Amino acid sequence: MMSLACVQLFFAATLWTLPCSTASVAVSSATQLLHLRDVSMEALLRNRSDSSAPRARRKRFISSKDMTAILDYHNRVRSQVFPPASNMEYMVWDERLAKSAKSWAAQCIWDHGPPHVLQQIGQNLSIISGRYRSIIDLVRSWYDERHHFSYPNRCSGSVCTHYTQMVWAASNKIGCAIRRCSNMYVFGSMWKQANFLVCNYSIKGNWVGEAPYKTGKPCSACPSSYGGSCNKNQCDSRSKSRRNASGVRG
Repeated sequence: MMSLACVQLFFAATLWTLPCSTASVAVSSATQLLHLRDVSMEALLRNRSDSSAPRARRKRFISSKDMTAILDYHNRVRSQVFPPASNMEYMVWDERLAKSAKSWAAQCIWDHGPPHVLQQIGQNLSIISGRYRSIIDLVRSWYDERHHFSYPNRCSGSVCTHYTQMVWAASNKIGCAIRRCSNMYVFGSMWKQANFLVCNYSIKGNWVGEAPYKTGKPCSACPSSYGGSCNKNQCDSRSKSRRNASGVRG
């Protein structure tokens, strides 16, 4: 019989904003999301000293390999949604979102936060005990929720909001951080070791009553700012040279 010590536990959570603007994990029952439009994302996440430092000298909150893997995985998922999306935007990495994710991951608290930042961004969480082979092991369960999601906004499972945040058309920026935590409480149990992943998104998705994207011919309903440019079923205004480089936004 396999020793319990060899069993890896894995959980994921996504942001649900309650009417009182507190956060809870995604295993709770469906609750209406309130989105405060008048809060500036830039004001919440700005860090003057970091933005003025040379990019090459900024501290990373996740390895370049893991960053690329998460970003590529999201864009692959977004390009292959069914039914097809007419307004799916290409997602890029955002260092300010990664910085805010790092700050929260450092708390080693299995919950969403901090509340004042969650008013303006979306957030997916994932956690695993022990080692993992790939960072994608921590995000694949978000994608697997597609089996319970029916367009435009029906969910037949316990939760679909990890997946809908991943494919929210206008959520075109992501930043993540991973932290190894010791003695962390997860659903009432103490985990001696845990790898805690936080991914923040902008703009915030999961608006109650709305579909994550519009259906139709890919790129037929892109925002005007994209100038009609399309790449692999996504609205993408980057030049070909930039498409071949890392999609990092400072």
